[in-house]
Amino acid sequence: MAGANEEVSAWLDAAVDPLVACDGNERISFLNRAAERLLDWKREDLEGQPVSRLFPQRLHQHGDQSLVRYLLSRRKALGGRPTRVLAHRRDGVEILVELTVGASGQGGQERIILSLRRLHEVIDTLREPLEQPRHQDTARLVETHSSGDDLYRLVVANAPLGIFHYDTTPVITACNELFVTLIGSPKRVLVGLNLLSLRDERMMHCVRETLAGRSAHFEGDYSSVTGHKVTPVHVRFAPCYNDAGEVEGGVGIVEDISERRHAERQRDESLALLRILFDSAPVGLGFLDTNLRYVRVNERLARINGMPAEAHVGKSPCELLGPGGPPTEAMLREALDSGAPVVERQVDTEAVGFPGPRRLLTGSCYPVRTPDGHLLGVGALVEDATQRKLAEEERERLYREAQEAIRVRDDFLSIASHELKTPLTPLSLRLATLERKLERGEHVDPSTLRHARQHLLRMTGLINDLLDASRIEAGRLMLHPQPTRMDSLVEHVLESMEAQRGSHELRFEHPEQAVQVFADPYRLEQVISNLVENALKYSPDGGLIRVTLQTRGELALLSVSDSGIGIPEDQQKLLFERYFRARNVSSRSYGGLGLGLYISRDIVEHHGGRIWVESEVGHGSTFHVALPLLGASSTHPPASQPERRLH
Repeated sequence: MAGANEEVSAWLDAAVDPLVACDGNERISFLNRAAERLLDWKREDLEGQPVSRLFPQRLHQHGDQSLVRYLLSRRKALGGRPTRVLAHRRDGVEILVELTVGASGQGGQERIILSLRRLHEVIDTLREPLEQPRHQDTARLVETHSSGDDLYRLVVANAPLGIFHYDTTPVITACNELFVTLIGSPKRVLVGLNLLSLRDERMMHCVRETLAGRSAHFEGDYSSVTGHKVTPVHVRFAPCYNDAGEVEGGVGIVEDISERRHAERQRDESLALLRILFDSAPVGLGFLDTNLRYVRVNERLARINGMPAEAHVGKSPCELLGPGGPPTEAMLREALDSGAPVVERQVDTEAVGFPGPRRLLTGSCYPVRTPDGHLLGVGALVEDATQRKLAEEERERLYREAQEAIRVRDDFLSIASHELKTPLTPLSLRLATLERKLERGEHVDPSTLRHARQHLLRMTGLINDLLDASRIEAGRLMLHPQPTRMDSLVEHVLESMEAQRGSHELRFEHPEQAVQVFADPYRLEQVISNLVENALKYSPDGGLIRVTLQTRGELALLSVSDSGIGIPEDQQKLLFERYFRARNVSSRSYGGLGLGLYISRDIVEHHGGRIWVESEVGHGSTFHVALPLLGASSTHPPASQPERRLH
């Protein structure tokens, strides 16, 4: 008996059509290999399970009968013809099959056999008779075998796009080979597939729209129902109509958009990269169409133009930039008309009337064309070079100052060597004369010693000036102030300089009463001596040197006037700087290191006073020194003095 069962099982497995056997309780006892392939179930998984598992839930009951009992009850009426029903695959996909049900035995010996057959493709079976319902209980046979149908089948089969047809169920009734290749499922699985069982809401919406008489489009990733293939597709759905103008189904045209997706992804990546480069560029970038209206600008150019980027779109430079618009449009038009770039035009916003603070811009523009040469517009590149220009100007200024410092240093070294050498030569000669006279025992003239001493004092004074200048730079110039009669100090200085005045006239205008200040007598004498020496040096022979001392409120005001060469006005503010010499002064004609006024200013300011000059070229100069009187609270010079000449 076991051998007989094995023989029957082998015979059933060899059958082409899927077969399912169940007992009287409608529980599966056997299914052949064809049924396993069709339904994607294993025999051992279904044995003992209700046969209803092979059909959708909505088909389980027909009135008070199960689907199997209902079909058995109509077996005589059907005359052995199969019934189209939807079967349920293991993965949940519904497929259309032709089902024939038979039974043998009764009671506990009852056996029910279900024979399932996939629908044939319409394109492949046009010459076979199809059942077409005419009335409720009648049918007629229709056979179609025209040359037009052959041509239709040839066109569909060789179309460069995937094509499938579905009825109002909606179940796929036919498809071409390219559709099978694109989807990645066998034709035996695709034909008979219920589209509303795919669980893709967007695709099901397209199918419903088609059956309602409206075209629809689907674009997305389609996952194969029998494998792991995922294909990006674009499907155009369109309704199909019968001769009466009624919708009898639909057609889908499928395009594999994998390459398009790849190209779009590359394009999007390139555009994103260009957008990042465009928006983050350290210079202003913009694009204008052939009518010179802005299409797009980056944030840097928007900031340069002083308005949001979105405010540029559709506007011309004249509409946005005011007075600066016409020259900007002229440069852009030049690039469009000539077809050549306009490179690095310098623009001063103040000169062309741009609003806001002055800026220095560098602009370039160039025609923008498609690969085939079609002119799209003009690109603009604008750089705000203000900071760079200012840095360049600052570098140039520092370079000039450095060059000037080098020149001053060289001049100082030249002057210092000359000034130090000048007293050394006669001093050496006079000492040599004294040496010879002493060797011969001759009489020594006192004037020779006096002149030697004067040269020595002069050299000592130059060295002291250098030492004082270095102390001032280091902040170590020490003062020892005490109550001092300034009028007496001035008289003492003028008397000590009597031998130096030559043919000059020194005139001191005494104050009406004694002038007391709190000062270092030695340093104050140094200031007075310096001013008088300068007056003697820069005045013509026989000229008058006037020294005036008076009180102004709580200040003692000393003035030294000469009738010399004067000082250019633009150089008066530099007169008290270290080593400075006015440009109308020759170092060969007028000696000195250029330190006297620098030292004098520091001494006066350390006493709480001020020193300044009033001069006109060719009409002499007057130097003023203002110091607080002894016990005075004010430490500032008179308000009437010119502020621009204060030092």
